[in-house]
Amino acid sequence: MGAYAVKRFLTILPVLAGISLLVFTFIHLTPGDPAVAMLGERATPERVAAVRAQLGLDEPLHRQYLIYLGKVARGDLGVSILRGDPVLRDLLHRFPATVELALAAIVLALAVGIPVGIISAVWRNSLFDGLSRLVALTGVSMPIFWLGLMLAWFFGVELGWLPTGFRLDTGVTLSPVTKFYILDSLVAGNWQAFSSTLRHLVLPAVALGTIPLAVIARMTRASLLEVLSQEYIRTAQAKGLPQRGVVLRHAMR
Repeated sequence: MGAYAVKRFLTILPVLAGISLLVFTFIHLTPGDPAVAMLGERATPERVAAVRAQLGLDEPLHRQYLIYLGKVARGDLGVSILRGDPVLRDLLHRFPATVELALAAIVLALAVGIPVGIISAVWRNSLFDGLSRLVALTGVSMPIFWLGLMLAWFFGVELGWLPTGFRLDTGVTLSPVTKFYILDSLVAGNWQAFSSTLRHLVLPAVALGTIPLAVIARMTRASLLEVLSQEYIRTAQAKGLPQRGVVLRHAMR
């Protein structure tokens, strides 16, 4: 097991090196000067040159790449041009919100995708099956960013049902401990913050979970249809067992 893990790790290293080289190359092919972007168009040439030297942009490209790899290996991802804060600190600050959103999307995809797939397989070629397959195909094909914008516009702006930004409503207070707002609000018994957090998660979770939901529904349907065609399932049906029992006790095992 250890040898396999080492082998896999050594296999990943060239891939990571290639990705880092591509990222580095594309960044340098982007028009514009990072120093000018940081200082503004009215910055003096001397100030621009000083910032370029500070960022190492006056070094040869191969040396810039080696410096970049060394800093990444040490966890130094540089400083944000817009905020002026270390990038790693910004990432860690937003990590709990990202994990919370990802978990919400996964829970939504599983809670909806599996039942939809089961019902579609049991009621094969029905109206529900046709609609669910159409929705699943649309969900797989639809870009997440576009779906997110449409959800925010319709449910947030037009109808005003759900919030479209931040993690809590204005005026709702919460003392974060873990920075996972759902967990913190439950531990503190702050049900107002808990409800507000859930409301703010709905739209982004739906947008992020649509594609995995569609994939799970299609996979569940296909797998269950294959199982329902097996001889032991037909035998159970021939014995007069109710369809629900056949599906839940035999097909879903």
